[in-house]
Amino acid sequence: MIQLDLQKYHPHLKITQDENGRFIYDPVRKKYVKIQPEELVRQSWIQYLIQEHDIALASMAVEKQFILNNLSRRFDLVSFKKGEAHTLFEFKSFNKTIDNNTAYQAAQYNIELKVPYIVISNGVQHYAFNIDFASQKCEQIESLDFLNL
Repeated sequence: MIQLDLQKYHPHLKITQDENGRFIYDPVRKKYVKIQPEELVRQSWIQYLIQEHDIALASMAVEKQFILNNLSRRFDLVSFKKGEAHTLFEFKSFNKTIDNNTAYQAAQYNIELKVPYIVISNGVQHYAFNIDFASQKCEQIESLDFLNL
């Protein structure tokens, strides 16, 4: 498991409230979205990527639709390096445990996306994997150094 305290990045989050509820600014989509637990995890990770790895907003995509087995799906976040998808992020609410179903969902998405790195997080627990498509192997990794590659 990756050791990372995402609360460190909460001061960078822009949160507002009106009669319709609480909203958080998504700098990738350039708009305020309703705060949900999973959204808070996503926005914390976006701030982490910006602050710690200097990943440009233009190098990230949020909730983009794709087709998998003739079904419409949306990934949570993908970061790109040199125009190629580099890391697929799958987020869950901080009150949901990361389990085999979560890993399976990310793996299913990656059948279509073919991204070499996968990060699965609920904001408290964080796991990272390297996918080697040539050897058809998946290896759990214990650091986020690959984000700097």
